[in-house]
Amino acid sequence: MVKIVMGKKPAMGVPPIQGDSEGVTRRLKILEERLTTTRNKIQVLEQNMLHKQKSAYAEAKTQSFEITELKKEVNEVRDKILILVKELEQFAKKEEVGVLKRYIDFWNPIRFVSKNEVEDVVRQAIEKIRKE
Repeated sequence: MVKIVMGKKPAMGVPPIQGDSEGVTRRLKILEERLTTTRNKIQVLEQNMLHKQKSAYAEAKTQSFEITELKKEVNEVRDKILILVKELEQFAKKEEVGVLKRYIDFWNPIRFVSKNEVEDVVRQAIEKIRKE
């Protein structure tokens, strides 16, 4: 825009086209700086995302390995429990032990004699008979 003022001489200064050009150049430099800053921020964000992605992948891999190990341990524990259950099934039940107790009480094995005691009694009886 050119202003024409009546009665006064135009002021010596920057011609209007050159002033507009400098303003456009200044604005262009500002926009270029903003673009560079934005690109740098995007690059930093991309690097951060890649780093986070790598760490998340590593963590997921570790957790997957741990889950696999836990599954193996759970299966081992389950197998051992099944073995224990089978062994417990082979134990005598309370009723069976009660029946055995009744038989033992009935027979009263404390009054049984040993083989040596029987042999001694027989020898004594034979000797007694021979002496008579």
